[in-house]
Amino acid sequence: KLFHFFLSLVTMSSKKSRAYESKRSDVNDLRTLIRQPDVQKDPVKYRQAVEKVILYMTLGIDVSRLFSEIVLASATRDLVQKKLVYLYLCNYAESNAELALLTVNTLQKDCRDTNPMIRGLALRSMCNLRVSNLIEYLTIPLRDGLADTSPYVRKTAVVGCIKLYYLDPAVVEENDIPDALYSMIGDKNPQVAANAVIALEEILSGSGGIILTKEIAYSLLNRLKDFSEWNQHAIMNVLLRYKPQTEEEIFDILNLLDERLKHSNTGVVLSACRLFLRLTEDFDDMVEDICERMKLPLITLMSSAPPEISHTVLNHIHLLVKRCPIVYADNYKALYCRYNDPPYVKSKKLTILTDIVTESNVDKIVEELAACVTDIDEDMARLSVQCVGKIAIKLPSALNTILNALFAFIELRTPHLAAETIVIMRDVLRKYPEQASDIVEQLYGLVNPADFADEGAAREAFVWLLGEHGAHLEEAPYAIESYIDNIEEENASEVKLQLLTSSLKLFFKRPPEMQLMLGRLLEASIGDEIHQDVHDRALLYYRLLSTDHKEAQRIVCGHSASVNAAIETGVETMAQVFKEFNTLSVMYNQPYVNFIANEHPYDILGQPDATVNTSEDGDNDSDSDGESDVDVAVGQLVDADDDVTSQQHHHHHHANFVQSAHLSLRRKPTLSPPEFERMWTTQEVTMVVKDILKSVPTASTPSLIEKAMAKFGVSIIASSPLQGGVIKFFFFGQEEADESVFHLMEATLDVSGRTFSGNIKSTNADTSGMFAMVVREALSDGDLISMDLL
Repeated sequence: KLFHFFLSLVTMSSKKSRAYESKRSDVNDLRTLIRQPDVQKDPVKYRQAVEKVILYMTLGIDVSRLFSEIVLASATRDLVQKKLVYLYLCNYAESNAELALLTVNTLQKDCRDTNPMIRGLALRSMCNLRVSNLIEYLTIPLRDGLADTSPYVRKTAVVGCIKLYYLDPAVVEENDIPDALYSMIGDKNPQVAANAVIALEEILSGSGGIILTKEIAYSLLNRLKDFSEWNQHAIMNVLLRYKPQTEEEIFDILNLLDERLKHSNTGVVLSACRLFLRLTEDFDDMVEDICERMKLPLITLMSSAPPEISHTVLNHIHLLVKRCPIVYADNYKALYCRYNDPPYVKSKKLTILTDIVTESNVDKIVEELAACVTDIDEDMARLSVQCVGKIAIKLPSALNTILNALFAFIELRTPHLAAETIVIMRDVLRKYPEQASDIVEQLYGLVNPADFADEGAAREAFVWLLGEHGAHLEEAPYAIESYIDNIEEENASEVKLQLLTSSLKLFFKRPPEMQLMLGRLLEASIGDEIHQDVHDRALLYYRLLSTDHKEAQRIVCGHSASVNAAIETGVETMAQVFKEFNTLSVMYNQPYVNFIANEHPYDILGQPDATVNTSEDGDNDSDSDGESDVDVAVGQLVDADDDVTSQQHHHHHHANFVQSAHLSLRRKPTLSPPEFERMWTTQEVTMVVKDILKSVPTASTPSLIEKAMAKFGVSIIASSPLQGGVIKFFFFGQEEADESVFHLMEATLDVSGRTFSGNIKSTNADTSGMFAMVVREALSDGDLISMDLL
């Protein structure tokens, strides 16, 4: 049955294709048909012929050759035929501007027809012709349409004013169209009045839009419920510019808007909320009352709307929670996750629950978060653990409840939960270091480091705990020794950096046990060829110890800042986002200028410039009990490791030329662009290079690639800007031993995929593989790819 189904589809497709080709060849026959006297005399046959022309047009066949015949067909009383003819004229008038003049008399005549449908249709078609030499014929019918007795014609004429404005703005001013539109704001028909407001906003956009007097504002507010949902939204956006003169006037407007909060349409409710916030932005004492008034409508919309709209409403609720969290504290149950909520809705609900937690509802909210920890979605489970930790940092009185919950998460023996809990425990201990003596030993007894072998952040947090609070844990030196012994197998630079700091801190607390293993760690880290920052920090610590170990202890074990509950958006930024309520600014949590303005806040690759933060997590202010032990241990450590400094010159990136061991290239190769193009078109691709970059490309990445290549004798001849997420480079190299041998490469940097790939063409295919090795060596030396890719 499936085979026959597909066979029928193929048959139908082939039939349609043949029909399409035959119709293309029938255009001339169609002209003959539509010109036949017997067809023109029979209204049914004539309309069928016109319908056939429109059918061909909708299929993409060019029937513009029939323009004059279709113009003649417009002289009919058949409303359906007129609609078809006007559809044809609007489609082809711009490409047949001279022939379009033939339609003017017919259209002007129809604009004076007794049937309002025909008048409105003719006026709309005249405005849609988009032919500049017809503007002079359009103004009179347009002004007549604005004064027409039919609301359909009037609303069509109002929209036609906008189309005329984009054809010739000067004509709109000369004919006093704005004044006519102002008078139509009070039109009895709400659609006409709404169209007039929208038209004035667009036509007067250059001068700030419609001028809102008190009379106009109150007229629109009183008729707000009569407008369609879309028009209510548009008019409330216009009313944002109106500034009441007295408090009494503000309250009158709020009373008029109050009914809009009960509307079933999300756009209308959010527009009303935005107008509420704008009118009361200068009254700080009313913030809580206004948020309370908007609470129930928003919660109702969030609960009953589809997931996409629910997520939008949740973002607006979250914005209000940031300003006044106490208002939603009693309605926390409305934010509980449902079994069928998509992940993006669940995550937003959990975030809001974390922000509205108080001493009265903390137990219930933690219970809900703990239930979400077992979610089948791993990302959602991690977020739940993070939210529990944020509550502990935010609400000190709930610390014991949170700790019990976190220990319970570890006991579940789920790797990703154990890993996330360790990270959260680090933040909790940074906030409450005085609790370390009660927490560390119990935590160490529950944790199995094997559970987070694939979790770099968890390993980093666990190593931090051993170094920061190792004094409370007898097994700390031996636990950290396993990480030191496996330092060569560790791929995460952040874990290595934390291991260096934690080992040094633990060394100052327990010197005899840490002396030898710290020496091994410094030697291995100074010899690190992959992570330059690890090498630099190890060398810094070594030099500090060899210079003044007391000063080193003061620097490394200095006072640490406490962890805050969250990194809040700046006050000015938040105030601006509030002004842009019911826009994308709420979804992005930033003002619109950050993602719409001409001056884009991000670099050319769409990513903020990355900065490496090497600041350490909190340090402890404890004094060492065995200062003499430290003196002895430091002396032995420095004496034993004097030879490690000899390795440092090997790891610094020098700006001078480097000759690769794979293939000797000239330092300054010479090749003109025409010669490069000639070689490129005559040679075949002999080698392909493809590597994954270590980090997401930023604005500086292209220049880093060029510098890395130039260092090894691979010169750039051209490059392209970012197009479709890709940047292209054209490189070439010239062999030192034989200057007639050139290697050309067309390279591509894929931003989203973090891939660098290149097609290599060589005049000597035997050495093209060696040139590919030089390319990879240059990228590795520039810290753009990892050495293991070689």
